[in-house]
Amino acid sequence: MTEGVKIESSSDLLGFLYSQMSSGQKDWFGFMQQKLTGINLCHEIAARHADKMTPADIVAYVSDLNNAIYQRFIKVK
Repeated sequence: MTEGVKIESSSDLLGFLYSQMSSGQKDWFGFMQQKLTGINLCHEIAARHADKMTPADIVAYVSDLNNAIYQRFIKVK
């Protein structure tokens, strides 16, 4: 599914996720996609809020956010 895909920026990641979503596959947002978005989001939040949040706070927030996204948008039947 991800072979040959090179992600170098947030827009590349968004484009990749959009193409996966549009593919018609029901499992387009699996564990690996969650990890990729989580890692990217940690870096983005840290770049903007490192003066207000600890690394542990950022990771916990991103984990909670990813879980909420999965429960509300992905898992919904």
